[in-house]
Amino acid sequence: MPNGNESNSNGRSFFRTKNLETGRHESYKQVLEGEYVFRNDPGGKPPFQTYNEATTELQGIIRTCLDEGKSLRAHGALWSLSTVPVTDGRLIDNIALRLAFEVPAELTNPLYSGEAGKLRFVECGNSVAALNDYLFANGLSLKGCGSNNGQTIVGALSTGTHGSAYRFGAMQEMVVGLHLISGPNRHVYLERASYPVMRADFAESIGAEFIQDDTLFNAALVSLGSFGIIHGVMIETRELFLLNAVRFRHPYDATLKAAIAACDPTLVPLPVEAQDIPRDKPYHFEIFFNPNEGTPPDEAIVLIMYESAYDPARYVPPVWNTGQAGLGASGLDVMGTLVGRIPSPLNKVAVPFLNSQVNQEFAPYFKKAIIRDLFRGEKTLGKTLACGVGMPVARAVEAMEIAFSVYEASDAVLPLILSHRFVKGTKALLGFTRFDATVVMEMDAVNTSETRAFYNKVWEELDAAGIPFTLHWGKYNAFLTPNRVRNRYGDTAVDQWLASREALMEGAEVRKIFNNDFTFALGLAN
Repeated sequence: MPNGNESNSNGRSFFRTKNLETGRHESYKQVLEGEYVFRNDPGGKPPFQTYNEATTELQGIIRTCLDEGKSLRAHGALWSLSTVPVTDGRLIDNIALRLAFEVPAELTNPLYSGEAGKLRFVECGNSVAALNDYLFANGLSLKGCGSNNGQTIVGALSTGTHGSAYRFGAMQEMVVGLHLISGPNRHVYLERASYPVMRADFAESIGAEFIQDDTLFNAALVSLGSFGIIHGVMIETRELFLLNAVRFRHPYDATLKAAIAACDPTLVPLPVEAQDIPRDKPYHFEIFFNPNEGTPPDEAIVLIMYESAYDPARYVPPVWNTGQAGLGASGLDVMGTLVGRIPSPLNKVAVPFLNSQVNQEFAPYFKKAIIRDLFRGEKTLGKTLACGVGMPVARAVEAMEIAFSVYEASDAVLPLILSHRFVKGTKALLGFTRFDATVVMEMDAVNTSETRAFYNKVWEELDAAGIPFTLHWGKYNAFLTPNRVRNRYGDTAVDQWLASREALMEGAEVRKIFNNDFTFALGLAN
């Protein structure tokens, strides 16, 4: 075993002893040996040389763990609320690996149907916030993101982080190339054969084997950290665009239910101050419910965003204080803000106070901003727990009514936000947004035994009602078992994912060190 704080004198990485990992939201306790950490790039070398030297170091870490029989996982910002990113062996903290490159035009495949000037190759440790700033300086934008920007790009896509861009899809949909370090002696640059992007010369420039294969790509895209180390990703960006974001209260009535069932925000009338915005390009559709106002409540909190053109000469970023999570804040952001305010134990006497705090956090607004300024890092202050349940849009209203009924029957008082987020389906084999039009029923709360009991009961009732559903890999998902994973994704998808893992990784011993308790428990460790 490496000694604590043992340094690699030939590179940027060093090992430090660490006995316990709890993650950002304190949702688990994982005992481990320690983690490899990379120092920040000191500069002075061509970026691709620095990138390739990091590849060599990462392969050396894999070799050390193989020789010493230690499990290994790369992690980013440890945003996940499940144990998907951790192991009882060693971790790699990759947040210092944050290079970003404009792609040389001559290395782009002539068959590429997109805009070569908007391709960017980004290293795994880049946070969404850092990419937003980098792209903004180039007049570009991400196509979509989650509800905040603190995650690393690879951590977000590897667990299927979805956001609510219902005509675009989850974050992995912007990825068109993957540089996967799959062993101490093997690394590959992977694309879909049906969507060629780069020439083989690009893979050669990073010393990687070039593979174009749809099934392998769709497997590795949401790979739960189990395919080795995703060192870099090729993403498609777009021009900067403005989002007209409107948050307001609307009766939970037939109009709102029809909009949910049709996945169509244009069916919801906007408040007076926002009625003049163009509505031909709907982008984001999200509906929040506070069950402590009723099961169901009389009103919902609606968040709709419509695209319009970005004018740099007229753009003024929205103003907020440092304690705010951001205009695109999710229910989990709100729960993190409330943890320090709510009384404990919580009982029905405190419900009016709790509701007043929720209303304060979900105050109406009408703002115009770019993605960089709408979706900021969440301000979690304590133990929170979130669950994302993906399902067909046609069952969304029914599922929410089940959640209301379970909460009413529980006789518990929880700081709890329920919501619907709408997102276009994915091609990723194990992407949990797998339905053509997916609605994600979010359940966000504090982390208590009562919360976990509520989540478990909702899952049971959804299952009993015959509603097909998946669970976000990076959130609370204790309902999953090997049989349930296969039931929800199908034997073909799971078998292809496992076969792809075997095909891409450098032998059984390498696959073994990238297994962890999470994948073992779900039948995803071959």
